[in-house]
Amino acid sequence: MHLKIGCLIAVFCTVVVATACAQNSPSVPVTPEQGPAAVAPTPPWPVLLGARVMLCERNRPVASRVVLVPDAATYLEQISKWSPLGQWPVLFEDDPGTSQFIRAFQPDEILVVPATERRLPEELESRQRLATAVAKISFGATDPRIGFREYYEKLGWRPPGFVVTSMDDPAWTAGVALAAGRGLPLVFVDGDFGGPNQELPATRLRELELMIRDGARSTGYEWSALGDDLDAVAVCRSLPGRCRMDVPVAAQVRLQGRGPGDGPYATMDALCRNDDGQRWGYAGWIFGDEGRAAVMAMSSIFLDRRNIWMFSGYEKEGQWNVYEVSKPAGRLAELGYASLFFETGDADLASWLRLLRGAIPADVLFMNSHGSPTLFHVSGNQRAYPQDIPFSEKPLALQMIHSFSLKQPATPDTVGGRFLERGVYAYVGSVDEPYLSAFIPPSLVVERLAAGVPFLLAGRYWPGGGIMNGVWKITAIGDPFMQAIPPQLRVIKPAVDAPAIQGGVDLLDLAKAAMAATKTDPMQGAEAIRLLELLGRDKIAVQVWKNIESSDDQPAIAAAAAEVIGSLFREKDWPEFLEAYRRLSRENRSRDSQDMLWHLATPRLNSISDPATIAFLSAEVRSPMPAVDLERLMPHLDRVLGRGAGRAAVQRCLEDESDGSSRKALQALLVKK
Repeated sequence: MHLKIGCLIAVFCTVVVATACAQNSPSVPVTPEQGPAAVAPTPPWPVLLGARVMLCERNRPVASRVVLVPDAATYLEQISKWSPLGQWPVLFEDDPGTSQFIRAFQPDEILVVPATERRLPEELESRQRLATAVAKISFGATDPRIGFREYYEKLGWRPPGFVVTSMDDPAWTAGVALAAGRGLPLVFVDGDFGGPNQELPATRLRELELMIRDGARSTGYEWSALGDDLDAVAVCRSLPGRCRMDVPVAAQVRLQGRGPGDGPYATMDALCRNDDGQRWGYAGWIFGDEGRAAVMAMSSIFLDRRNIWMFSGYEKEGQWNVYEVSKPAGRLAELGYASLFFETGDADLASWLRLLRGAIPADVLFMNSHGSPTLFHVSGNQRAYPQDIPFSEKPLALQMIHSFSLKQPATPDTVGGRFLERGVYAYVGSVDEPYLSAFIPPSLVVERLAAGVPFLLAGRYWPGGGIMNGVWKITAIGDPFMQAIPPQLRVIKPAVDAPAIQGGVDLLDLAKAAMAATKTDPMQGAEAIRLLELLGRDKIAVQVWKNIESSDDQPAIAAAAAEVIGSLFREKDWPEFLEAYRRLSRENRSRDSQDMLWHLATPRLNSISDPATIAFLSAEVRSPMPAVDLERLMPHLDRVLGRGAGRAAVQRCLEDESDGSSRKALQALLVKK
């Protein structure tokens, strides 16, 4: 950790510091000094922050393994095995995001460990002491009495920020991992402030801010201004995503022709500000259960971000053209990323729905849209809905230019909530109507990323960037230290002396044993498929399914069907997926499996002529917006089943629907048709 930070700064500064410093649209150039006497510009503090993050990453040996645990106590025990000799991802075996992570990380070994006999202490202070000790151990500390600063100074390490969590909140799993993996002081802010979908009153926001400042002071580092020691805060606990605040005049966002903008504000934007409203730091937010929070932290710490997609539903004219994606996509390719962009005719509804077949392979998605919490527009002002949010092959980082997408981040039937449920672990978005100019254009974000600026910070305004730097409505979910630097700049030090994991069983061996057992006991097929999906071996999982399906063991087929749905979807095997889906019991037809059904079916509706299949789809329309599926399906019901079949399906749905807004949308279909 004694490696000089100056060399990393030099690397980042060669990539275009001048552009990274820009605050407004890329149409406003930054002109450096010219001539032989010109002095290189001083790197802005976000670039320095990024260099400090990379200093830690380049000196952290990473073992090519993933350890899967059954519970929180075992998770903490396994994190405690991290040391200067090596770190590796630790995840909960039963979390839906674990298989996504493994597909992205592609480790040499995946180990399953049994539950530890040690339990987490009952007393809050004891849990805090234990978590603090674990966070220090990863950097080689052996004496728990030594503070973070004292130990870091022995290493020549100055952390770029700190972690806030509560050992009474399940997201502590992310907090401990980020502190241990990134070399960050760990502080505790306890108390019930409310859930992610709520609004935090101004008085409670003030209490929270003061508690976070106390935590910053307790580290012994400078924190009260940008560019000092602590410039970013990872908040790993449940909080309301929106807040109210008496915003100081100097920090108000004044909208042209409208006067001062009003709340609600993004809690992550209102926090880490001094009494005059000026920023002293930037916050990122992780919330959720223990497994989900762990995936978000591990994805930020260990994954590459090489494959970047850009999708724009905006017209390429006027103010919208500032946010166009073809040029930044080209710039990404120049920088060594794999990039793909969609705009105008390639970004209409039909094109979007075709992208939904199977899981998208992007590491990062930039998406331009507009709408409400429950709908988003693609090119041509066509509407899409939360059930049209894609599945991701890997954990995904997202910048979404869209009003209200994160108004209710814990509700899956909203745009942002569905994205988070689908595996988004870093998300720059809005909690309310921010207006277009509140978002940083993709072209500028790309240059900032190339200069090493952390992802969540690259998508936000910095001081000196005009009125939009005031307290406003753009929030940041995820690890505020996570970067998406050009691939050639990301250097991972392999762990050659990482200790063995005692008691761990190789997941591949477990899968092989389960596959062998299916020869005499077909009921083992479901377990074999589950393990193969965890391994990321979808093709083999599908083959096991076909072998079980060809048997006459109906209970085994039903059990296997429930496990193979995801693999069949990612393999885009429509006939087998439909067969497996039909085998699911009603209670096993989850929101995810229903969305997979429609993501595969909708783009091929024109080619479906089987009456049984069309009738089956009409019985599987999705709540809480059945009218969306029925509107797309109605002409095909008429085509295959006869004139009037579409109206009859709507009438049947109306008879069973009690929600007022859903009934209104269904009735509108009858009038339209």
